[in-house]
Amino acid sequence: MRRRKPGTERGKLAFERQREILGLLGSSGSVHVADVAARLGVTPETVRRDLEKLGRQGRLRRTHGGAVPAHEQDQPFAVRAVAHHAEKQAIARAATALLAPGDVIALDASKTAHELALLLHGREVTVVTNSLPATLALCQRTPPRVMSTGGWLDPASLSWTGAFAEEALHRVHIGKLFLSSKGVDLQRGLSELDEAQAAIKRRLMAIADEVYLLADHSKFERRAVVYFAALGEVDAVITDAGAGDDLLARLRAAGLRVLVAGAEAAPREQSDESPIRETRRKPRREQR
Repeated sequence: MRRRKPGTERGKLAFERQREILGLLGSSGSVHVADVAARLGVTPETVRRDLEKLGRQGRLRRTHGGAVPAHEQDQPFAVRAVAHHAEKQAIARAATALLAPGDVIALDASKTAHELALLLHGREVTVVTNSLPATLALCQRTPPRVMSTGGWLDPASLSWTGAFAEEALHRVHIGKLFLSSKGVDLQRGLSELDEAQAAIKRRLMAIADEVYLLADHSKFERRAVVYFAALGEVDAVITDAGAGDDLLARLRAAGLRVLVAGAEAAPREQSDESPIRETRRKPRREQR
């Protein structure tokens, strides 16, 4: 029996596999061991060895179950604050049209949810959040009632995560949840860079009557590492005009209610015109 040459599996040399892995990483933003193994026709153990070697070379960063580009990590809040800022402001303004006096709402630790927090002064709502910046913003003047989850503070996102934060949410009921994600894939759903952020978002969704995804156009067709929800679990998507007609058509075809906000740099003067354009209403999902 002819022995296989070391470093090969099913005819592929190690450097060929690793080159293909880096190509997949560049095109999708993340890779998962099981997906790569199926695509290359090799065992998961072989993929893990390849990822470990590429990680030691500094060409990627290993994550639980896969890898992301070496530079890919949760950006500091101050960096996220300036990325697509006008679009995030527009989406936040559109979200305020969904609020009613007496609402109990939740905000995740995304920058877009923080923009929404800045618009809540004087509103008769109760806010639950795991975001330190949102908590501070809500306390500046005439704040609504605010509940902070507490927990372990993540220095990059300035958010509370972990068992303490999740346990606090076990005793809360949310009417409307406003959240974002690192990636929105129309087939696989919403994803985050790590399990801690994914877990807190899963918990928030589980206790909310209505879930609104705040996603500027740059979030779509991106995949992070940990998937935490399918798009079908979202009641509506609020995005900006940069999403484009093709993407909006595909979201509608998936049965999603889509609200499109303008992406002007400064807030409009108050008028009778709604800040959102509704494209299709998603049927209400069953109570969790």
